[in-house]
Amino acid sequence: MTSLTSAPPAGRTSPDRRPRSRLRFWRSPAGQPRWARPALLGIAALAALLYTWNITSSGFAPYYSVAARSMSVSWEAFLFTSLDPSATLTLDKIGGFLWPQALSARIFGFHDWALTLPQCVMGVISVLVMYRLVRRWQGPAAGLLAAGLLTVTPVAASMFGHAMLDGAVTLCLVLAADAYQRAVRSARLRSLLLCGLWIGLGFQAKMMEAWVIVPALFVGYLVAAPVRLRRRLGQLALAGALMFTVSLSWVALMTFTPERDRPYVDGSTGNSAAAMVFGYNGFNRLHAGLIDGAAPAAGAARTSPQPGGTDAPGPSADGPGASDPDTGSTGAPGPDTGKPGTRGPDAEGSGGTGGTGGAGDTEGTGGPGDTEGT
Repeated sequence: MTSLTSAPPAGRTSPDRRPRSRLRFWRSPAGQPRWARPALLGIAALAALLYTWNITSSGFAPYYSVAARSMSVSWEAFLFTSLDPSATLTLDKIGGFLWPQALSARIFGFHDWALTLPQCVMGVISVLVMYRLVRRWQGPAAGLLAAGLLTVTPVAASMFGHAMLDGAVTLCLVLAADAYQRAVRSARLRSLLLCGLWIGLGFQAKMMEAWVIVPALFVGYLVAAPVRLRRRLGQLALAGALMFTVSLSWVALMTFTPERDRPYVDGSTGNSAAAMVFGYNGFNRLHAGLIDGAAPAAGAARTSPQPGGTDAPGPSADGPGASDPDTGSTGAPGPDTGKPGTRGPDAEGSGGTGGTGGAGDTEGTGGPGDTEGT
């Protein structure tokens, strides 16, 4: 029996098979009212205006800007986040937050606005992602409110409007929260892995601060993900492995690269990236000496035994070789290099060769690298 159904004429499309729009990403989510998209675009435009308002006079952060300039002219300095183009001395932090700034300076030239521009872009993206995160949870009105509040928060306007390190970690953690929300609602491994990736990139921007949210995310997924417990644990293990791999990639690079082929690590007394990250910028900020090989952290309490069994501030708290609480740099050169702004392995207590002055001195003299901005 011959079928009466005929194929549609050439050049015409069946109503059941509509062509996919090339601008699919631009479509509003199902159920979103028509006014939501224009309102969101208005909030994003306001964010761009606020964050770029003084971009041409945003200024330089001396310590970080020196590194950004070096990284913009030398790929070796870019990789190792070095203060100088010859890559002889690193920052006293992981410099992932400077990678976008260095690329911008490489493209547009070394200007204060070129260093600030990536933070402005990160701020607008953070506002858009915040809307999506809250809309998925409480609807478009709540999403617009959250995006608007983030836009006009004074600290956000300052953070995204200057060449600082906080904008990058903020964007990474907002993206991590967005991916985590999708993961905990659907138990999709891909979303959970994406969450781990963003946290790892946040670690490259501001080290252990990016890990602060991890315990809460772990417990939330373990309790609420709609799959069996064994699968939840397996997914968390995979996401955790990815997070730690991305987080520690720069530390591993510095650890396994021979010392003669890489810069000296500022913030350490033994040329150790791990000591700099987890000691000088981590646990030693809570109590000095918890991690060996790290330079004394600014503001860390440190005591030394005194005659009679009492404890009093030791000479290394404010004396020769101590880190400068205003600059975060330790002021003494590395071993046999004359590099400013770091401590050599023999610097403990004495400030190292070419570092601070006599026993009565309380500030390091350092060099050009001893001018860290806020």
